[in-house]
Amino acid sequence: MDAATTEESTASSPDAARRATLDRAAREGVDVVVVGGGITGAGIARDAALRGLRVLVVDKGDWASGTSSKSAKLVHGGLRYLERFQLGLVFESTRERWRLQRDNPNLVWPLDFLMPVYAGDKHGLLKLDLGLWLYDLLALFRGHARHRRVKPAAAEARAPGLSGAGLEGALVFRDCGTNDARLVLANVLDAARHGALCASHMRLERLEYAGDGADRRVTAAIVRDLLHDRELVVPTRHVCHAMGHWSDDAATPARDGRLMRPTKGVHVVVPRARLPVTCALAVTSPVDQRANFIVPAGDTTYIGTTDTDYDGDPDDVRADDADIAYLFATVARYFPDARLTRADITSTWAGLRPLLRDDAASAYRTSREHEVFVDPRGLTTIAGGKLTTYRAMAEEATDAVARDLRRFEIRATRCSTANRPLDPGLPAAPDGAASPLARALWALHGSAMTWVEARLRTHPEEAERLDDAPLTVLAQVSLAVLREQAYRLEDVLVRRTLLYLQGRDQGLAAAPRVARHMARLLDRDDAWVAAEVAAYEALCAASRTGHTAAGPLAEPAR
Repeated sequence: MDAATTEESTASSPDAARRATLDRAAREGVDVVVVGGGITGAGIARDAALRGLRVLVVDKGDWASGTSSKSAKLVHGGLRYLERFQLGLVFESTRERWRLQRDNPNLVWPLDFLMPVYAGDKHGLLKLDLGLWLYDLLALFRGHARHRRVKPAAAEARAPGLSGAGLEGALVFRDCGTNDARLVLANVLDAARHGALCASHMRLERLEYAGDGADRRVTAAIVRDLLHDRELVVPTRHVCHAMGHWSDDAATPARDGRLMRPTKGVHVVVPRARLPVTCALAVTSPVDQRANFIVPAGDTTYIGTTDTDYDGDPDDVRADDADIAYLFATVARYFPDARLTRADITSTWAGLRPLLRDDAASAYRTSREHEVFVDPRGLTTIAGGKLTTYRAMAEEATDAVARDLRRFEIRATRCSTANRPLDPGLPAAPDGAASPLARALWALHGSAMTWVEARLRTHPEEAERLDDAPLTVLAQVSLAVLREQAYRLEDVLVRRTLLYLQGRDQGLAAAPRVARHMARLLDRDDAWVAAEVAAYEALCAASRTGHTAAGPLAEPAR
């Protein structure tokens, strides 16, 4: 097990546990180093560990700190892919959606979508109704209520403020919502439970090779611990790159020229009171006829997403005025009385989709398929794909790794992830009589809620509330540091809790308190606290960069 997930009672600090983990990897070596701690890399690490392989997974940032925490936070079948007759992708996506919801109900939950239809729309009620029957059929009617038609009055009741002018009716269908960052973390923690060594804030510097010509193979990965600035040499038989839109930096010569076509996806968050929908909406942008979503989340509502080509710094992706104008145009089309302004925005997030480069004329039409590239030097690269199908993608990539390792008489077992929960100890969901805190802990932490409850009994002062919406207590910070490899303030506020995305002020008021508590657990000084709070304040400011300038918004992004 990854030492970073051990109990506080081991008397080993998180830093000491991390050092022991890394020293073990350097001393003993591994069968495969997985580079990338997003959803695909975490899925590969888990799959490989379950097959009995010795695994080290690293990421230069926190788990899910790249694209995987900046998705639309949906696990969906891909309704829009039907328009391009990508039936195989829809079938795979709906199958994986069903598996994820069945096995991980706290991480993946049913989410109803309302699709309003107006006179003059490109697709009328009949055509969309038929399309949704096909959607249900490809899902084999598993795990979800079938779609249905509703009348205009029922549609307006579900979405207060929805424009009634020309509204002919609506369709209601079901996909799933998810906490994308926690989904990644659940894969990492289960990989660790099965023997994987997991190290975030660890950058791959270079690879070492031995042999010449056809016999040349990777022999080691040189990695740098970015928290303590030390370099380690980890002997390995294989390296698997799961680097998302950074795949062009991988060592695998997969194609001529660039492999990836990164496209920017932006979401905007506003208070639920300003857009008080009771279910999610699947709507169409008046700017370019792309599919957009409006999704309720706690006391907030988020709107997304853009889909534009991006050639800037992949480590500094932000929403700009054109992105916000594009999304506000969608809201204005369907909720003309909402009149959202910059002042309504509580947060934004922006990420890059790791799409494979193809000949599509627009980013929106670029394929969401994935591909696995195998290099005889002991390298595998997986690129493309989508969050919903990550488990199947990980299975395919791990199959490729396992085939290569046979030359060393290493025999991996068969994939077992299709019917295995990420959290095998997950209790039943708390019933209506349970406390709000118990329900919040179950949804966010699964079986680890019992650790938090025990912590509160031994450390009652950690019942201190950091926010009421979302309900968050200090003991959850202890869990993040002592059990979930959170080393930075951002790790806790953005990806272990919901404070950044759903808090009234992105968790800014709680940030100093959280940083001081983390410092005690991590044995950090006051200078560290000040630096972490300043960095978090800068992060929050950057998330609002696109809507701080005076004057009208720019033209919408297309």
